[in-house]
Amino acid sequence: MWPPTFKAPLCRLLLSSLTHRGCCWLVPGHPSPTPSDQSNTSYAESPPLEPGQQLGVRLVNGSSHCGGTVEVWFGLSWEPACGAFWDSWASEAVCRALGCGGAWEATPPALPSLEPPPGPGAGNTSEATNATLTLAPAVRCTSAEWQLCKVVEHVCDRNETPAKVTCAENRAVRLVGGSSRCAGRVEVLEYGQWGSVCDDTWDLEDSHVVCRQLNCGWAVQALPGLHFTPGRGPIYRDQVNCSGAESYLWDCPGLPGDGYCGHKEDAGVVCSEHQSWRLTGGRDSCEGQVEVQFRGVWSTVCNSEWYAPEAHVLCRALGCGTMVGTPSGLPHSLPGRMYYSCTGDEPTLADCSWRFNNSNLCSQSSAARVLCSGSRSLLNLSTPEVPASVQPVTVESSVTVETEDWKSRELVFLILCVILGILVLGLLIFVAVILLKVKGKYALPATVNDQHLHTTTPEGINSYQDVPITIPKEEGPDPSPQGLGLQLGLRLRAL
Repeated sequence: MWPPTFKAPLCRLLLSSLTHRGCCWLVPGHPSPTPSDQSNTSYAESPPLEPGQQLGVRLVNGSSHCGGTVEVWFGLSWEPACGAFWDSWASEAVCRALGCGGAWEATPPALPSLEPPPGPGAGNTSEATNATLTLAPAVRCTSAEWQLCKVVEHVCDRNETPAKVTCAENRAVRLVGGSSRCAGRVEVLEYGQWGSVCDDTWDLEDSHVVCRQLNCGWAVQALPGLHFTPGRGPIYRDQVNCSGAESYLWDCPGLPGDGYCGHKEDAGVVCSEHQSWRLTGGRDSCEGQVEVQFRGVWSTVCNSEWYAPEAHVLCRALGCGTMVGTPSGLPHSLPGRMYYSCTGDEPTLADCSWRFNNSNLCSQSSAARVLCSGSRSLLNLSTPEVPASVQPVTVESSVTVETEDWKSRELVFLILCVILGILVLGLLIFVAVILLKVKGKYALPATVNDQHLHTTTPEGINSYQDVPITIPKEEGPDPSPQGLGLQLGLRLRAL
């Protein structure tokens, strides 16, 4: 909605001093036309302008000065430019004037007529239509040079969207991969493509700049790579060295990130406005006292507004199924107290209405607790032990589903074990058969006893019996007298 700054009486009052029809000003820095009989003193007598006012145009409410809503210095204040008269020449001229390259994206114009609306007595014009019209600055450019553009006050619809531009060199920063926009992997937008930042020399001072730029408070943790899912695409910055006072991450000193870093080293941040939850004091992580980490500390949750919608949102966000019960809590034992009020459809408790350390909302409250259907403790519950606040149908269905899942997993594991045992047994039988075949093929022949080799042969008769293949162990000469005489006789006979 346009601010009620520009009124028709003001325009009519200034018509007498301006030569252009419809209250027209040139871009600041250029003199206004004056009658020929008067000297032009408007430029010399105007008060000195600030550096941002010298150009007369800026982009606000964007991720950087190269993107956002177009505002022009009109009269004595910054005013949004009417989007109905915005065109591609105006976008290109603004981006070039701001040193942001060319135009990347702009709001499409509605191509309205530049003729002034009819007066009150001309035709049947409803008062409701006139109520939505107001005078607002419109930028008219004849080329892509801002010096050739002029700002004209013209009728514009209050409901019309102001002109918006994203320049080619627009930069942005975001956190990806966390459970909220205030935690995750650091990514920077440059030239229309998102890229990550290397974690070399990444510390809290660098993280402070990111958190402040995203309106997420201050940095609680500066995390190295692999704390969040690794990114893809280019790595824009390496060895970032912020002082902590910079407005934007790209204002910090650093080096290009190409060639020196991999995505396993993507830097991460957890800001103070990020909320994370846990359940403590139960049998597992799906049962217990509700605690939230916010602004660097763990706090309890007030049970003054802790009902089924809030409990359902938390159980679902923790991956613990649905809410089964909200048991009575203990007194608050942590420094902070968080209050939540949900409808039940929110992705996380951070998307609900919440207040931190509000004494009025948390007066006479205890620490909230919850029992989710994913808790293993439900497997051992019998029917009399079910809390009275839980509907029997809901509890039975939750327990049945969880039990069936557990039994199905156990059955699958048992089947796998049986199949593995059969395969191992078959492998053992196959190896045994192979060994038996090898043993039969390469069996050694039986050895002959030495006692059967020595037979008595009469003297003087040569024995031509076949000698066995196996050669007995060589024996030494017989030292007895009979042996020595036999050997001597054999030698004499040979002579």
